Amino acid sequence: MLTDERRERAERFLAGRVRPLVCNPQVRPHWLGDRFWFRRETADGITFTLVDGATGNQSPAFDHAATAALLSRVTGTPVSPGALPIADFDGQSVQLHDGRRVRLSDGDITPAPAPLRPGETASPDGRRAVFCRDHNLWLRTGHTEQRLTETGAVHHAWAKSPDMNLTTVTLQQRGIKLPANVLWSPDGVKLFTSQLDERAVLDFPLVQHVPGGPRPVVHSMKFALSGDAALPLESHAIIDLGTGAVTLAPSGPHVTGMTTCLEKEEAWWSADSSRVYFLDRDRYWRRLTLFELIAATGAVREVYSETVPTFIDTNLSVLGLPNIRVLDTRGEFIWFSQEDGWAHLYLHDLATGQRKNRITSGAWAVRDIAHVDPENGFVEFLAGGMVEHPYHRTLCRAALDGSGLTVLTPGGNDQALAIPLKRVPRDHIRPPGETGAYRAPSGRFFVHTHSDLTTLPVSELRRADGSLVATIATAELAPALAQDWRWPEPFQVTAADDETKLFGALWLPTDFDPAKKYPVIDYIYPGPQRGQLPTVMLTDVMGELGRSTLPQVFAELGFVVLNVDGRGTPLRSKAFHDHSYGRLDDPGTLSDHVATLNQLAARHPWFDLSRVGIMGHSGGGYASVRALLDYPEVFHAAVATSGNHDQMGYSFAWTEKYMGPVVRNADGSTNYSTAANPPYAAHLRGKLLLAAGDMDDNVHPALTMQLAAALIAADKDFDYIPLPNDDHTTVWGKPYFLRRAMRFMLRHLGSQQ
Repeated sequence: MLTDERRERAERFLAGRVRPLVCNPQVRPHWLGDRFWFRRETADGITFTLVDGATGNQSPAFDHAATAALLSRVTGTPVSPGALPIADFDGQSVQLHDGRRVRLSDGDITPAPAPLRPGETASPDGRRAVFCRDHNLWLRTGHTEQRLTETGAVHHAWAKSPDMNLTTVTLQQRGIKLPANVLWSPDGVKLFTSQLDERAVLDFPLVQHVPGGPRPVVHSMKFALSGDAALPLESHAIIDLGTGAVTLAPSGPHVTGMTTCLEKEEAWWSADSSRVYFLDRDRYWRRLTLFELIAATGAVREVYSETVPTFIDTNLSVLGLPNIRVLDTRGEFIWFSQEDGWAHLYLHDLATGQRKNRITSGAWAVRDIAHVDPENGFVEFLAGGMVEHPYHRTLCRAALDGSGLTVLTPGGNDQALAIPLKRVPRDHIRPPGETGAYRAPSGRFFVHTHSDLTTLPVSELRRADGSLVATIATAELAPALAQDWRWPEPFQVTAADDETKLFGALWLPTDFDPAKKYPVIDYIYPGPQRGQLPTVMLTDVMGELGRSTLPQVFAELGFVVLNVDGRGTPLRSKAFHDHSYGRLDDPGTLSDHVATLNQLAARHPWFDLSRVGIMGHSGGGYASVRALLDYPEVFHAAVATSGNHDQMGYSFAWTEKYMGPVVRNADGSTNYSTAANPPYAAHLRGKLLLAAGDMDDNVHPALTMQLAAALIAADKDFDYIPLPNDDHTTVWGKPYFLRRAMRFMLRHLGSQQ
């Protein structure tokens, strides 16, 4: 039974309630030469702390009480020393969140620069901006506006994000306009952009049933599904702002998918602004090509191309920036490839495309390029799997000629750096988070944060050679959280093949009693574009914190919550990831989850395999239903939200990457048919709760409704919660749904707490 007391005990561990009670989960440096400041979190608020790189000595960046008094006076608003409205500090003055800069010595105020208008992308010097209007691209200089293109039309617009970016309607509903999709040249004279052709792409309706009046509203998107003939295409162009010339690239048009080349951050200007280098991939993500586009003439040259039999990535993490760098001042480029079975870096000649040498090698994976120094000829990167845990990262440095591999961060914990991540369209729903920079401009010092699932994060300052200067901060739990905190218990098991090692973790109730029997919940997300297992428990990235704390929410109800990444997820070897290819009908390799349950039950007498649940969202919703259908003797109850229950009804750009081309058989079936849940509805034996938001512009709610129709046709009992006005990101954030999910699991799996 879900009592108010039990619910409150559980909801203490929601990410939004945990984060304010965790101080300093990661230090994000802002460098002033070889010194840096960071926001130190304390029980009394935020203090701006200045750190000397050479010694590690810390001191207040300024007098907080005096600054609070100064800002109270100049802004006319009371300011607390622990809640200073400061966005930046340059050593002499502070920039307020509204853009004004205040000199600390005398309170002199510099007015805020003219803010960007919604949808604008600023020039490098901030004096001009481009924006989209009536499907064309415009330039604004002060109050003067100039039209740059003439050929834009409905569904054939310039500098636009595709309708199928998984958040188009959500952004419209929230009044958010995406910035113009352009890349300014370094000299601020030219733009690299594209015209997006969605005219032939089929419409995909989304019905808003509760728009605030009695009549439903239909929102329409251009959305290509698996096997569709017409896809969104982009044609690249250079726009010269001096002459007004629009030079179309003769390559393409290029398949766009869910995001454009620029949204993937897969384009780079040369240092002298004379040319652009950009990546292009085929429909099935099997071929990746680096092109060169000459700005003056529009001539395009294929620099290098790689083709693989399954799928190709530019970063093992879906949120990571491409691990490809054009070093045009050296006449070289760094290529990221898994051709030998592991993700590594290779150096190529920019003029010929020929490989010069490997930069990295070994049975481990390059995760992220953190810094490239073309002048001194080295690259710094995060490597996964150099320690026992394959998902833990290590900061390394290597010369571009492949020599001198150096490990810079010792120990087996996961290493986090203040480096940028990809900002996809849905990230514009919230303001950008603070990034900082892990490395001093001189390169003499860097800051990293290390932890795992069982330890508090520790942020350290190190010299360029990796030697320790000082510990900057250790995360702290507020007393209200610390008294009830329980760390997860990591484990290792063997996959269903009896060979492959798998890694996972268990979340137990804070009042766990090993003499009792506990029902188990498998919290699943099968990818294949990402896994589910967090590498650290505490972080300042809210999405990641939610993945590590939601299991504890359900553990507090009297469950043991399990998280394991089966074969087919990324971040390890190419073979491990390729296990998913063509096998979306076995999401996350469910047999690995079954093997995990059996091995853990053999170790722990408190595991009750007669009461096993599974829950997940999106791909996890699909996998949760599939587990009930394929393994009814193992899984007894499932909470499945916003699931892509038929892979023919989802984005071609995601599904075809992992399933390959749609092959249609004479009997009407396809090679995708087994990757749909509705045809197997009659197999349902366990208890099932389905839910979806009717405004989900990522995984369409029709897929959940189609599964419901199949279950009804099969005369199967199940629960279904329609969530009016919820989109793909809001379902689990709603107290109503969370309460219903808790109550469902308690009712059908029971608890001895």
